[in-house]
Amino acid sequence: MVPDLLTKSQPCLVNIDIPAHGAYNKRTTQRRDNTMRSAMAADEPERSKPTIRMIAHLAQVSPTTVSLALRGMPGIPAETRERVLAAAQRLNYIYTPRGQPTPTDIQQVAFVMPDFGDRPVTANPFYGQVLSGANQACADMGVGITFTLMPVDCDAIPALLSSQPIAGVLLVGPYQRRAIECMARLERPLVLIDNLSMGMPYDSAMADDVGGGFLATRYLIDHGHQSIAVIGSYFDRVTFRERYRGYAMACAEFEISPISPISCVWDRASIRAELLDLLDRHPDLTAIFCVNDEFAVFVMEVLRNLGRQVPDDISVIGFDNGAIAHMAHPPLTTVNNHPRELGRIGIQQLLARIRGDTSPHQHIAVGTDLIIRESTRSLYALP
Repeated sequence: MVPDLLTKSQPCLVNIDIPAHGAYNKRTTQRRDNTMRSAMAADEPERSKPTIRMIAHLAQVSPTTVSLALRGMPGIPAETRERVLAAAQRLNYIYTPRGQPTPTDIQQVAFVMPDFGDRPVTANPFYGQVLSGANQACADMGVGITFTLMPVDCDAIPALLSSQPIAGVLLVGPYQRRAIECMARLERPLVLIDNLSMGMPYDSAMADDVGGGFLATRYLIDHGHQSIAVIGSYFDRVTFRERYRGYAMACAEFEISPISPISCVWDRASIRAELLDLLDRHPDLTAIFCVNDEFAVFVMEVLRNLGRQVPDDISVIGFDNGAIAHMAHPPLTTVNNHPRELGRIGIQQLLARIRGDTSPHQHIAVGTDLIIRESTRSLYALP
């Protein structure tokens, strides 16, 4: 049936193309109509294609936050990142930076940690936890990770890194400047974990060691302890030096005289000798802050052998919250510095640099918290 509009004698303006020879070409018009319909169909997905603004609206965050979260940049809270990723998945949004490699284009990164010589790698479980966090982050991003050891004062690139196509390096531990400069010769992005690169153009992530030392010492002071010692080793390294600095800051705040750090060789005989000297010089000592959990466990063992009970005679606090802290007798009060989170953040920083991020280099300090167990006690009389 012909529509009524065309059956009435009314003027009707219709735009059509008239061939040059003046004849109406029906097939030409049909082809143009088909082309227009195809173009409109092609445009339809573009109009419904998800955007960063749509993700921001759904996740209830700013577009800038969405961009940073999708790029895996540090500084975005885990809950916010998960909300953004969930919104992107719901909208079927795929983030692929123009001209930059996607995570699946990054085949492999390297995890390098100190070589302890005749000591097994497990002698410092802290690095194992950092590796676990880094490995999980790589698995989530579809990136391979290889592991190798290197002395902290090394000036030669490990053979493994020279023989494999490595996209970037996570350098974990108290590496000296010449070792960092050596690793830079790979001409690959480099991120430091548990270390600082003063004046060097590299990202880094560390626990808030100053804050952790302050937190542990203040807890002891708040519970009546006035004579507190610090025991550890390698106080020339930034991690242990910063933990002692936090201790000294807490002592200064409460007008307590700090005791110079007691540096021990890593064996029971050395710890015993230093403890005997310490107790002789400070007979009123009531608490010891150890720079890591391993030292704390050794200290508690030696104190028992010397006839001092923990915590009845002397309270002991460690640092790291490793597995040994749970198994110690008594269970160890310690500072949790979140090593797995350090590994995850380090990988995020590294992948961002590999993808071409040129923003100013960052030093990220991961917060610490105190885990109270049975190796400490209050000196205040119970009511």
